[in-house]
This record gives sequence, C-alpha cells and structure tokens, in this order.
Amino acid sequence: MAWLLACVLPLLVSPALADDGRGATADLPRVQVAEPYVAWHTGPAAAYPVVRVSEKGEWLTLVRRKTDWFRVRDRRGREGWVHVDDVLLTLDGAGEPVTLTEPRFDDFSTRRWEAGLMMGEFDRAPVTAVYAGYWMTANLSLELWGSQALGTASEILMVSGNLVHQPFPDWRVSPFFTLGYGHIAIRPKTTLADTENRDNPMANAGLGVRFYMTDRYFLRAEVKDYKTFTDRQTNEEATEWKLGLSIFF
Repeated sequence: MAWLLACVLPLLVSPALADDGRGATADLPRVQVAEPYVAWHTGPAAAYPVVRVSEKGEWLTLVRRKTDWFRVRDRRGREGWVHVDDVLLTLDGAGEPVTLTEPRFDDFSTRRWEAGLMMGEFDRAPVTAVYAGYWMTANLSLELWGSQALGTASEILMVSGNLVHQPFPDWRVSPFFTLGYGHIAIRPKTTLADTENRDNPMANAGLGVRFYMTDRYFLRAEVKDYKTFTDRQTNEEATEWKLGLSIFF
C-alpha cells in the first residue's frame, strides 16, 4: 500500500475518503472512468472472469496493486480487479489523464528476497545448486548457497555464504560481483585404500550477469574461482560456471 500511494497519490489532486468496509475511512486515490466502460475481473489476471463493468464518469477508488492489476472499489463498496492499461485511461481529480510510475526492475522497495536453481560444471563435474538471497540495499545482498557436484570419482557437497555487489541495478542486463566463504566435503566413490573423505574450508570470487525477463523472473549466469584450504602442502583450486532461473519477491 505504501508503494501504491507513493506512485499514484502525488498525481491525484483530490483523493477521496474511502470507506474500508468496516465503517472507517482512509485516504485512497480515486480515478474517474473516461472510456465508455472499464471491465472488472474477479482476480488479478485476464483469465479471471469479468464480474462487472464501470461506465464513463464513474469514480473508482484504487485500493491496492498487484503486478499489472489494480484492486478497485466503487461507491457501493463492491471490489474487483482492473488492468493497469485501463487505469491509465482514467482521469484524476483535476480531470487530467492518470500517469503512473511503473515499478522498475531495480525497485527494491517492492522486494527483498530472491531464490533460484542453477546448473553447470564444477571442475569439469556436473553441478546443481540452489540459493536464497536477501537484498540489504539496492546494490548489496547476502546469499546462502548449497551445491552438489557428481564427478566420476567423487561426490562434492558445498555450502557457502556470499556477498553480492550489483553496481547497476537499474539495467535490464545487469552485471554483478560476488565473494564467498564456506565449506566443501569430498566423498570418493571408489574403495581404494588411499582414498579418504575430505572436509575443508573454502573461499570463492566470481562475476556474473542477470537478465530480467519479467517483473518476477530473471536468468542468472556466473563464473566462480574456488580455493580450498587443505592441510597439505598446497591448496586446491577449481573453476565453476552455472546458469539458471531465479525468482524475486
């Protein structure tokens, strides 16, 4: 609701007091239908049936927004969903066409969390990874990763925390950089006498790119270099690349 008021309320000169259905009132923006009619749907999608229409000159209260749909209320307290394209054809309190500031892909006031599934290769072994991330600012986020790589000789399990910096969050195709630290466990598949399970700390650094497809989904590709800290004379290094689909909310 705060996002809706920030986008719409400054553009409406005379918002009306609307009844919330419980006898109370709240300052909500109103718009006037300027087209011959506006169709109401029972839900925020075109697949939902049309429940009623509002004719030219009727005033509607904008209650809330969900993606490209507005929940509206008429003077009789009935509610339904109207597409944003129809709202853009209405008039504000001054009789001017309504204009809306559409949510951008970098509008972090509307989402803080994201999650995704990615696949690729870790040191030439197929890897599958899942992650969840929380955006602290428009440019910085914290992520928790879990990965499994299945090689011909061993199974590799990894858990890590990562700090991600996205310098240009307003770009539809947006690069990012990541630093992380975690734990790697190597479980050999063979039964040779000289094989052993290994559990070691590791660090990684990488870069990638995000491509926003819709207001909730984006493609993500990245490359990381890993360094595993062992108790041997030398540390081990590996390269990983992944591609996957993510969702933010």
